[in-house]
Amino acid sequence: MPKPPMNDDILVFEPGEKNKYGQPTSYTEKPSKARVSYTTKTVETSDGTRFEPMLEVDLPPSTKIGYGFLIQWTDRFGSVVKDAVTSMNEQLSYSGKQVYYRTVYIGKK
Repeated sequence: MPKPPMNDDILVFEPGEKNKYGQPTSYTEKPSKARVSYTTKTVETSDGTRFEPMLEVDLPPSTKIGYGFLIQWTDRFGSVVKDAVTSMNEQLSYSGKQVYYRTVYIGKK
C-alpha cells in the first residue's frame, strides 16, 4: 500500500552561528511539505541510547535536514509542536541511487 501524499506544511529551522559552547545562536527558517504522524515507537541509536519520539516526519529528498535541526508543525487542532531531530532514516530505491523520502523522528531523548 503506497504512503499518502505529503500534505502537511512544516518549518525547518537550520542552525547557524554557534556560541563558544557549541550551541546555535541563530536559525534559518525554511518551509517544506511533509507527511507528519504521531508515533509510539521506541528508537534505539547506534550507541545504545533509547528514546520515544512523539512525531514521525517524512520529508522530500530536496529538503535539507540534519541533527541539530528543529522542526515546527501545527497539528489539526491548532497546537504548535516544535522540537529537535533525534533520529533520521532514508527510503532508497532498490539500486540505492535515489532517495524517495527521508524519515526523521522528533522528540526528547
